[in-house]
Amino acid sequence: MKTCPDCGANVAEDLAWCNQCYASLTAPADPANAAPAPPPDERPLWVRTGAPTSRLETHTEFSRWRGGVTSFGPVGRILLTIGVLLLLAIGYPILRGLVFTLGGMDVPGVGFMIMYAVVAVPAGLYLLSRVWKRERVA
Repeated sequence: MKTCPDCGANVAEDLAWCNQCYASLTAPADPANAAPAPPPDERPLWVRTGAPTSRLETHTEFSRWRGGVTSFGPVGRILLTIGVLLLLAIGYPILRGLVFTLGGMDVPGVGFMIMYAVVAVPAGLYLLSRVWKRERVA
């Protein structure tokens, strides 16, 4: 076994990299003929990587009406809104009929309606808030 020159870990003979510190284990062929290393770039990282430097370059546009990569346009949002409202309206009789079919008994109308409203209306409002959420379009 040989030893890593950087961290001193024992490494196998056939490895090219240390498995502890990831230092190169291959010896340079001839240090006298090696090309000198370029001077380190002293500029800040955001200048070297070409990151935006001003507020104008980082401007992002959000919209509820224009379709983005992950959203529908106005037609899709309106159709989804109609669908959610329709499901809220017909959900009560469907759920009441399902309880009657599966349970074999009818549920009291007013109490079940209040329970449905307490659960379904907030769920519908949450869905509509997700449908009409502003999305990035540019």
